[in-house]
This record gives sequence, structure tokens and C-alpha cells, in this order.
Amino acid sequence: MKMFGIKTLISGMVVALSLSATAHSQERVASLGGDLTEIIYALGEGDRIVATDSTSVFPPAAMLTPKVGYVRQLSAEGVLSVEPDMILISGAAGPDTALDQIRATGVPVEIMETAYTVDAIIAKTRRVSDVLGVEDAGEVLVGEIEADWAAAQAEVAKLGVEPTILFFSNTAEGTPTAAGDQTAAQGVINMLGGINVFGERIGYKPISLEAAVAADPDIILVMNFVAARIGGMKEVTNHPAISLTSAAQNDRIFMVDAVTVMQFSPRTPGAVGELAAEIAEKIGSPHGE
Repeated sequence: MKMFGIKTLISGMVVALSLSATAHSQERVASLGGDLTEIIYALGEGDRIVATDSTSVFPPAAMLTPKVGYVRQLSAEGVLSVEPDMILISGAAGPDTALDQIRATGVPVEIMETAYTVDAIIAKTRRVSDVLGVEDAGEVLVGEIEADWAAAQAEVAKLGVEPTILFFSNTAEGTPTAAGDQTAAQGVINMLGGINVFGERIGYKPISLEAAVAADPDIILVMNFVAARIGGMKEVTNHPAISLTSAAQNDRIFMVDAVTVMQFSPRTPGAVGELAAEIAEKIGSPHGE
């Protein structure tokens, strides 16, 4: 019995040390992607973060973390300089050469798939919580996301029909563009139950006034920072690329927050619900049905 007790004690110590080592290996986390950073903080694990990328702006505490560049233009040297024990990376990250260099160091790397759906948000949440060893907290957060999405769907239903939507943007040089398929904008349009009038395109492509008028969208969406870059919503409405559309002339242009809506984080379903409620309150069914 005495020997059994010693073996049991040793076994317990080994397990404890193993768990401690696992927890320690996750102490210093570099989070590269605003969506992942939001998830980590929402799980209550923000104190593990030692660095983030420039898209990690929420919660406010994320702004105070050391920054290692823009998620699509990372440098291996910058990321590794913070000596992370683990690196969580958005699927949108790059370039590939930097990611390959990071992997080659042997530091554990988790790259999350990028997809613009609620299911993808839930999958990311579960994976991050699993990697950090806080699965229970992950399931609580998933429940909140699902509840927000159910509420959002109720707001979307108030639109009554599938609205046709043009998601307007422009380049830093001022070239007007419209979002096509395989974009976060398309994901938002899908969540609103809408039809992208330029959905046959891939990515963001230049748009002309003639094309916009011919598309005749029920509503136009524009990201807040794009509107600010142009000079405000009045300037968006008067923009030559969209001024003659019925959506512009009937004041059916709505601003979309680039962080809460477009990052496809835990807050996105609720933010889309708020956007749907704003549209429904202002115009009701786009076709007057």
C-alpha cells in the first residue's frame, strides 16, 4: 500500500507538471488577426496576448498591445521578436514567405481558415478556445453568438424580400470599386439575405456610373472608413460613380462599421442585426411590398 501511494503521488506529479507545461506553453500568445484577438479577449484570455497586428483594435486593451505589422504584410522577424510561445494567425495573413519562416522556427502556429459566415465565426471560436484550453468558456461564447444571430435573423426577416445590394468602396487613389464574391462584403450581404448586384465578380473591381445605374440596387452599403476618406455620407451620395442610382437618389445608402461588421468576429452577428434593423426602419421592404 505504501509503494502504491508513492507511485500514485509520482503519477499525479507528472500529470500536474504536464498540465503546467501545457499552460505555460500558451502563456505568450501572438494574435495576428482582429477577429482572433476579439475572440481571445471575449474568452477572458487577453492577458496571454503579448503582441497583435494592426487590425486588432477591439477591445480597447488590444490597442495597447505591441503591434507587429499589418496581418497581410507580416515579417517573421517582427512576429518572433516578441518571443511568443504560440502564434494564432488569421487565414488572411501573409505573405507566405513570412509564414513559412515563422513555422520553420518550431514555435506552435495555428492558422485559422478565413470564411465569411456565422458558421465560420463559431468554428474559429471553438478552435481558439480549444487551443487555449478554455473549451467551456468557448461554448459559452458560442451560445452568445448563436443567440445574437437568431436575433439578427429576426431583424433581417423584417425586410420582407431579398434586397439587391451594391457594396461600394474605393481605392486609396480614389478609384471607385464594388465588392464581388469571395469578400467579407459578400458575407455581409448574405447575412442580410440580399443579392449582390456584382456577385458574378470576384473581389473588389472598378465600377462605372453606367454599370451602377444599370445594376439599380435597392440599397448601397459603404464602410465607415471609406465614407470618411471620401468626405462623409453626403459626398458618398454625390459620388459620380453612384449619384444617379435610385438608391442614392432615394437616400438608401447605409454605413457599415469596418470592425464590428466586417471582421467576422463574435460581434458580427449582432452588428448585422443592428444594420438590418436600421435598413428596415428607414425603408421597410425595398420594393414597397
